[in-house]
Amino acid sequence: MKEYEINIGSPIEYEELVAYIRIYDKPIALVQMEEGKDRMKVEFFEESLNEKVDLTIFIEALQEAKRELEK
Repeated sequence: MKEYEINIGSPIEYEELVAYIRIYDKPIALVQMEEGKDRMKVEFFEESLNEKVDLTIFIEALQEAKRELEK
């Protein structure tokens, strides 16, 4: 089982697609590219601010989210 899940979405508050990151089935953050593909930003969900996640898994999830958005 993969420790994280990436879902691509198009919420109305963003002009560009976003990538939602869930780790161990908990929503952690989203990656957005409103300022362009070369200036992506990570936004953490308020309910995840007290969560602790494995750094390696988080980095892998961020890299996959970036790849998915760059398609």
